[in-house]
Amino acid sequence: MVQAFHSISDFISQVKKTDLARSNRFEVMFNYPQIMQSHYTSQGESPKIISMMVEDIIFPGLLIGTRAYRLNNLNYPRATSIDFGGDSISMTFLVDASWTVKDFFGDWMRQIVNPVTRYVEYPDDYVADIDLVALNNKDEVVVQWRIEGAFPRSLAPIQASGTNAQVLRMPVTFTYKNWRAIGGYDPEGNPMQFSAEDQPDGFPEDITEEDDVVI
Repeated sequence: MVQAFHSISDFISQVKKTDLARSNRFEVMFNYPQIMQSHYTSQGESPKIISMMVEDIIFPGLLIGTRAYRLNNLNYPRATSIDFGGDSISMTFLVDASWTVKDFFGDWMRQIVNPVTRYVEYPDDYVADIDLVALNNKDEVVVQWRIEGAFPRSLAPIQASGTNAQVLRMPVTFTYKNWRAIGGYDPEGNPMQFSAEDQPDGFPEDITEEDDVVI
C-alpha cells in the first residue's frame, strides 16, 4: 500500500525547528506623513503612543483581478488575469482615557480633506509608510514588511454603553499603494535576502505638485 508522503514525526520535527507564528507576536511602527510630523496630544508626541495602542491588525494580502474569457468558442470560460494589486488594511486601536488615538486619526483625515473648504492636500504630504514586524517568542524580529503610501480611509464609529465597563476600541481602515518585505531572518538567525526595489516594474510614479492633472 502506498504510504503518506509526510508523517506526523516530520511535522513535529519541522515545528521544533522553526516554531509556528503566533497571532499576538507583532509590532506596528508608523512613519508619519509631513502634515503630522509635529502633531502633539495631551499625552505628548503621537508616534510612539499610536504604535503601542494597536490591538489587532490584518496583514495585507494580494489580489489578482480576473474575468471570464471564452476561448475558441469553447463551452467553458477560462479565467484571465487583468489586474494585480493589494487591498485595504484594517487595524483596531485601544482608546486611552484621553482619546489620543481618535484625535490623531481624526486630525490626519481632516488634513487630507478640509471639512470646511473641501480642499484636498497633495499626496506627498499626507501618505506615510507603515512597518509591520512579526516577532518570535523571544521578541526577535522574524520578518518585516513595509506598507507604502498609506493613509487612513475610514474611521469607524465607537460604541459606548452604560451596561459594561470594557475598554473602548476603534477600527481604522487604511488604503495603500504597495507592500513589500524589507527584512527577515531564517530559524538560525541569518539575514534573508530581499529585493531592494522600491516598487514593482511598471508602477506609476507619484503625482506631484509640478504635474499637470486633468480631472
